Amino acid sequence: MRTGFVVLLVGLVALVVGCSSISVNQDYDSEADFMAYKTYAWLQQPTTAVGDARAAQQMNTLLDKRIRNAVNAQLSAKGMALLDSDDADLFVAYHTGIQDKVNVTDWGYTYPRHYGGWYGGGSDISVTNYQEGTIIVDLIDTNTKQLVWRGTATGALETNPSPEQIEHNLNNVMEKMFKKYPPQK
Repeated sequence: MRTGFVVLLVGLVALVVGCSSISVNQDYDSEADFMAYKTYAWLQQPTTAVGDARAAQQMNTLLDKRIRNAVNAQLSAKGMALLDSDDADLFVAYHTGIQDKVNVTDWGYTYPRHYGGWYGGGSDISVTNYQEGTIIVDLIDTNTKQLVWRGTATGALETNPSPEQIEHNLNNVMEKMFKKYPPQK
């Protein structure tokens, strides 16, 4: 179980092997006044997981700290101040998930093979199993309690990265996610 926990933690934060393979999207409320948002606070999230072991494995303080630090760096770079109270303009929350995936590639041809007096051909098919990680960051207006911005990043998880690589990859993901924040009308 400990091995599974470490693999999940490492893979989830290291979302992808390279930034080029990350799919990043943003959605926002076009009626929200993003220039009015100057402060934010982290929305309190549950400390215990509900569901299966995979959900429990995603709840850990190392992952939480790295995600919060990466988001804080991006929002700070946008001129926003972190508050520890409900007096903030925005609440920030995040969600993570992992999904098992299969990639099947039919190369369409192979080189002829010699089988005891006759030659055979055919197609060459490769099957790869991997895990895809998703991280979602939500910004919620504290007055209306409505979601005003959502950033989503999805990509193939990296296998066994170092803690430094995890942090580096997560910072790159958040930089890409917040690149167009605040949205321009």
